[in-house]
Amino acid sequence: MPYGFIRHIENKGYSQETVTSYEKVLGQFFGYIKSMYPNNKEPYEISPSDIKNYLAFQKKKGKSISTINKELTVIKMLFHFLWEIDKVPVDPAVKLKRFKNNNKPTITIFYEEIESILPKVITNKEYTAQKKAIFLLALKGLKSSEFRFKKENVVYHEHQDYAEIHLKNRVIRLEGNEATIFLEHYLQASTMEGEFVFTTKHHGENLVGPIQVMSILNHLKSISEDYRLPEHLTLVTIRKALAYHLYTKKRYSIQYIAKELGVEENTISLYLKNIMEGILLQKLKEKETDTSIGN
Repeated sequence: MPYGFIRHIENKGYSQETVTSYEKVLGQFFGYIKSMYPNNKEPYEISPSDIKNYLAFQKKKGKSISTINKELTVIKMLFHFLWEIDKVPVDPAVKLKRFKNNNKPTITIFYEEIESILPKVITNKEYTAQKKAIFLLALKGLKSSEFRFKKENVVYHEHQDYAEIHLKNRVIRLEGNEATIFLEHYLQASTMEGEFVFTTKHHGENLVGPIQVMSILNHLKSISEDYRLPEHLTLVTIRKALAYHLYTKKRYSIQYIAKELGVEENTISLYLKNIMEGILLQKLKEKETDTSIGN
């Protein structure tokens, strides 16, 4: 990838999944440039029109607006990096704007409602320690990739009664009862083979690997049904609700929320902006519906 961009984001702590997805986007972009220009183009020769044409091509292929906007974000990051290291005299992507997306994300279940069942979940005698620990960490906003941490990433401070999970971009601190619940599962996992705290056994095999997304979702689904939540919880649903909660209820800054969720500030800023717009649009639609019913 041009001039060490991938190494740059790896050094910044991006997950391997994110790095791989960025490589794929940039591979597609430069593949398109090569197909348009038989002699190819160096990064400093690429113009805003080239990027616009690529995005239009992706849209014509049927990609969603949100996916195209994500690709634009990656391309912007690349050229900003190249501009910072003086490999392009002018950033061709700096003035390009994201496509408007009318399908804004919204909050369908609020964090307070999810968090309210935590005491019931951790005292449920029918639940395994793993199920309780998954729900507890999901409420901390863990992504699926973050659940694949290793036993060596856990530190227990016995005298101070708290545990720390050292993830790639952040540290999760669990105190008191939360630490007790997590450590119950951690100690069980410590007696088993393998290096991961949360694992999934492959069907029909004796191989055990890091936990798979479907295993996490199945735990969250059963909890949602047991406590009659209005929808099945997912990691995305919880993470979205948590970000909104921290911003609107806790009144935390963008910088603080970005650090808590282990993401870039511009990422969480755009994420919250879209959520707020989505909620506003949803309220307007509900108001229009109520008005039409009243008439």
